[in-house]
Amino acid sequence: MKSFTVKGLILGFTAGLITTLFDGLYMLTPNVYVPFRYPFLLLAFNCLLWMLAGGLSGFFIRLFSHKKNDIGEKENLYWSVFFLSPFVMIYGCMGRLFIPLNVKMITFRPQVFDHHFSFVWASLILIFLFFYFNKPGNRKNFSPVFFAFEIAAFILFFQFCSNLEQMKVPGLYTEYQSLFRLIKLERDYFLIIVYMSGVLSVSGFYFFSCFKARPYLVKKFAGRPYLLTGLLFIFVLIYLAGIYSYKLKSNIRESPLPLSSGKHSDQIKVPHVILIVLDTVRADRLSVYAKTGVGKNLYQFSKASLVFENCVATSSWTIPSHASLFTGLYPTEHGAHHNPNGKTESDSFFPAYPLSDKFVTLAEIFRYRGYKTSAVVSNLFLLNPAVNLDQGFQISDNSKNMGQVYKKYPFAPVFHLFCYITNFCPKYILPYRTADEITSQSINLIEKLAPDPFFHFINYMDAHEPYRPPRPFNGYFFNSAFPQLYRLLHSYLFYTSDADKKRLVPYLLSQYDGEIAYMDQELGRLFSRLKEIGIYDSSLIIITSDHGDLFGEHGLYEHDTYMYEGVIKVPLMIKYPYSKKPGREKKIITLSDLYSTILSICELPVPDGISGKAFGDDSTPAVSELYNFHTGKHQVLYDGKYKYMSYERNRRPELYDIKNDPLEENDLAAKMAEVTLKMDKTLKKWVKSHMPKYTSSKKQKVRVPEETLESLKSLGYIR
Repeated sequence: MKSFTVKGLILGFTAGLITTLFDGLYMLTPNVYVPFRYPFLLLAFNCLLWMLAGGLSGFFIRLFSHKKNDIGEKENLYWSVFFLSPFVMIYGCMGRLFIPLNVKMITFRPQVFDHHFSFVWASLILIFLFFYFNKPGNRKNFSPVFFAFEIAAFILFFQFCSNLEQMKVPGLYTEYQSLFRLIKLERDYFLIIVYMSGVLSVSGFYFFSCFKARPYLVKKFAGRPYLLTGLLFIFVLIYLAGIYSYKLKSNIRESPLPLSSGKHSDQIKVPHVILIVLDTVRADRLSVYAKTGVGKNLYQFSKASLVFENCVATSSWTIPSHASLFTGLYPTEHGAHHNPNGKTESDSFFPAYPLSDKFVTLAEIFRYRGYKTSAVVSNLFLLNPAVNLDQGFQISDNSKNMGQVYKKYPFAPVFHLFCYITNFCPKYILPYRTADEITSQSINLIEKLAPDPFFHFINYMDAHEPYRPPRPFNGYFFNSAFPQLYRLLHSYLFYTSDADKKRLVPYLLSQYDGEIAYMDQELGRLFSRLKEIGIYDSSLIIITSDHGDLFGEHGLYEHDTYMYEGVIKVPLMIKYPYSKKPGREKKIITLSDLYSTILSICELPVPDGISGKAFGDDSTPAVSELYNFHTGKHQVLYDGKYKYMSYERNRRPELYDIKNDPLEENDLAAKMAEVTLKMDKTLKKWVKSHMPKYTSSKKQKVRVPEETLESLKSLGYIR
């Protein structure tokens, strides 16, 4: 029994190496960041999984055959039945099994190209082996290690046949479309031809290996079959290291422009400027703003900073808020807020127009003034060419995470499914990079840029739904021994039952707070490194957010929705160089005001025509805007203690006394008609003084790659 178990373990180890060899190809997915530990964890997981399967197979073979006299003759047949057959079922099914991160991803999962026909091709090989090893003339046994050729064939069938639509093959048809049209070959028939060619090629590879390569290797490594496994192990290590090295060099994108213009460099007063956006973080979940909040490093940071207690996002979703932050303009002025061509549920266009080139962004001003400009972002769309918010950044990194593989491919490495179910390294199933990776990359860039003057932008996205903090942050704030099991059991009910949504809110908030605590830890690491290299004290560091999230308030969840306080009241902390001017400021400031504020602190001139005022302006009301298909133009106006919410259609105006009713529980619009009318007039006056600054003639339909649209859909920006 021991010998069969050992043989099974070695066979499983070989299977793990071959599986890793092919799973490693997913790391070559374009614009995907490969973390340092990923290749090693992938190798370790595959080897352990299939060693376990191999050991169990050897155990069952011995149990099945211990009273049989033909074990010596039919050992290969038994390995085919007890290891290869389970391998096909486990690997084939688990590689295809997809548990959506959220309900939005259910309908956006790419479909398997061949409708699971790869199981048929794998089964045909198993049937062939059954009859082949049953023949008396073919009962000469060889070491189970040499079943590597069957394992490779199975993997090729599953990965090629399932993922054909996501490979570069469809792009070949588009590239040579005129030629294919000339011979009247439609795209579907082209893919079928490629598919059948692939199936025949894999079959040819297998039978050549079976009748030619394997006999040669069996003879060559007679008496030392496991040497072949050792050589394969060394090859896989070199292979993974090569792919990682290649991807490491391809992450950062550099502009063809010089690193700095050199102009006005002698006028630089603040040498290092770091702007940090904590995507989707609402102010009242931070300990800086609430006693029950989280974030010990942010709390320490706030002691040396000017803390704004009433910072308002200019919109309730990412693109318009960041566009305001980068331009000092309101959404209605810069226009990067919606796309009327893409307003329907079957939208095939980007949900927002790109930012016009005519606007001068923060990064462009800093570059012109002699700063090096760089950005490391987690949100997949901020530096996407379709958005055009990357203006002025000379060095940028907006790579996707390895979780993109889990979402993009119908057949993915089993390791990603394991990470989903166990919450072990959840970063490997998230499409965006997590805080530890963003921090590490930012530190690397800052170390290269310093001591020269630089403007560095960082975007963390961990607090964005689906809220999957790593351990221990996933259970620290929630009284459950198995928070991941709780998620799996209740997520479906959350999206189908209003009653269960309320039950799940404490859990969602615990995971949201866990994400904030995780980001806070990484911010502490960033601050520590800045201190070590000696630039923390001299740096201007701004920390804010683009919007928040709702957790059942007014029956709403997440963001990109009606702009109640939870979704537009965001944190803002500004640490001056050498911690000048610490304290707290209660007047209202918007994200559009940050543009002028940052430039003023750096003693740089503010361009003409900028609506945002340095440190806010009590003489003018603060406004937030959202444009969508359901409400049309939805605007919020703050004036004194009142907050007025207007809707273009499908909803009546609302009025709240924010000072006495911060939770917005009492709508005063009907009770205080005069105040409501006054606020409405003030808003209309504001609209007339903040007209669009972009030209409508440039408003073209913006089509973006299908992959980008799928990512937008999975995050809820396209429904």
